[in-house]
Amino acid sequence: MKQLARIIKDCGHRGKVGHIYEVIEKNPRDGFRLVVPGTDQFTFWYPEDCVVEVDLGACTVPTTDSIFFDTAKWAESVKALEDITTGLNYEDIKKRTTWKVPKDADFAWHLDKVTESITDLLKEKNSAYGNTALNPLGIFSKLGAAEAIKARIDDKLARISNKGLNDDTEDTARDLVGYLLLLLMAIDKD
Repeated sequence: MKQLARIIKDCGHRGKVGHIYEVIEKNPRDGFRLVVPGTDQFTFWYPEDCVVEVDLGACTVPTTDSIFFDTAKWAESVKALEDITTGLNYEDIKKRTTWKVPKDADFAWHLDKVTESITDLLKEKNSAYGNTALNPLGIFSKLGAAEAIKARIDDKLARISNKGLNDDTEDTARDLVGYLLLLLMAIDKD
């Protein structure tokens, strides 16, 4: 996945303060290896404390000009997001993830079936919500992906603590496993 970073202070002979570059590589010793977005030549290293990571879609060149805020376009985007997220039918998902374990099922088959049902659920939710678990919108909450997922894990653990695990809360256990998988993905991404 493409990663971008903005130079926040002059620490080298290449690159301009305020401009955004594509991150080719990142390591704790050398910092960020950067290149102008859309190109693959003239890469350069910049120290980690002189660069800040930015989201995709950020302006590549800073400006002091005022930016027009299109409220109609914003309202249209919010409505589209609501339409996508409210169309998620949890009962349909639950039906697709229920199956019976044969009496003679071996461990490997059973494990594959359980993990497949959880990954299918994660893919379904990711399709409905967009990749907001690993790339939070940051409109209200400013938590990064890992911290936001940890908060969701706390909520699931609280529900299990308060209501226990039974037929009514089985989806909570599946959600918890799904969030733990998402947490591993967020940690890998960082």
